[in-house]
Amino acid sequence: MEYNDYELVVLAHEHNEDAINKLYEKYKPLIHSKSREVYKYVSNKGIELSDVIQEAMIGFEEAIRDFNQNDNAIFYTFASICVDRQLKSMMLKFSRDKHKILNEAISFDNDQDNINILNFIYDDNDNPENEIISKEDNQEILKTIQNKLTTFELDVFNLRIKGYSNGDIASLLNKDVKSIDNTLQRIKAKIRKLNIGKN
Repeated sequence: MEYNDYELVVLAHEHNEDAINKLYEKYKPLIHSKSREVYKYVSNKGIELSDVIQEAMIGFEEAIRDFNQNDNAIFYTFASICVDRQLKSMMLKFSRDKHKILNEAISFDNDQDNINILNFIYDDNDNPENEIISKEDNQEILKTIQNKLTTFELDVFNLRIKGYSNGDIASLLNKDVKSIDNTLQRIKAKIRKLNIGKN
């Protein structure tokens, strides 16, 4: 059965993962197009295109969360405005140089992640990275992240930090890899919004 945007957003408000994934998949071209446009202006400032896309996804997540069809708005227009607003906010932060976009944001992009918070949250081995953040801080960071995730996102997140690849997670949760990729991107966007990372 095909759902229109209004129906998908209503289902998304009820934490329906399939509806959320359909919205992200449908609006991925818009998110990427707007991100590429903005990237032209910030690429010389040490920011990656993937960082810009994550900012755009934060705006899109807010569009899903805040959309109210009783306002007689068209979701496409509302989503476009929310994404633009988030990207504009990111560019203003850059121009003021008061905040840094998290160039070392927690990475889910491949199966060979660089050392970051998630890589050693539950690592009992003695290595230099463990000195950066205490166990208590790691637990607090983990709790903060987990409180922001839907049930399905939490399942994906927990498997990812245990070292499972995207393909493994897809098999274990009986989903396709694209769905897992989209979910990980949403998780990453939520984490970026929490400003967790190295400044």
